[in-house]
Amino acid sequence: MLSTWKAGIFGLPTRPQYVSCISCVPVYPFVSASTGWLCTLNVHNIGNFIVFHYLRGSPFGSGDQGENRQLTHWEQINHGKQWTNTRKFLIIFPIILFLLCQHYSGYSFEVLLLAMPSFLLQFIQNSPSCTQSDYLAST
Repeated sequence: MLSTWKAGIFGLPTRPQYVSCISCVPVYPFVSASTGWLCTLNVHNIGNFIVFHYLRGSPFGSGDQGENRQLTHWEQINHGKQWTNTRKFLIIFPIILFLLCQHYSGYSFEVLLLAMPSFLLQFIQNSPSCTQSDYLAST
């Protein structure tokens, strides 16, 4: 998981440039730095939601004989233990990305309205009360 940390941290400064480089093309003059950060945030949060909270089962066919077929990838991280370093990183990284998006957009209210749904989708699902093991224990 350390390589994922490095990819996330070192890849962060280059992500908005991919989107904002489109502004050099005359067809997309509306793409600014704030739009680039907003697109980066939304793509990151929606992609992470799909990968970690929507897909179920073993990510690489690990030969677990179906033990994890009902668990999401988030529930499989560190065998379901809460507040490990990996989970803390995966919780804190979208928060930092959200704050960077807000900072580079000049704290505009429109960007806040467009960024908040994907941020809440990512953030609420990462809370410990949204795992299947907690749900099954409460019923």
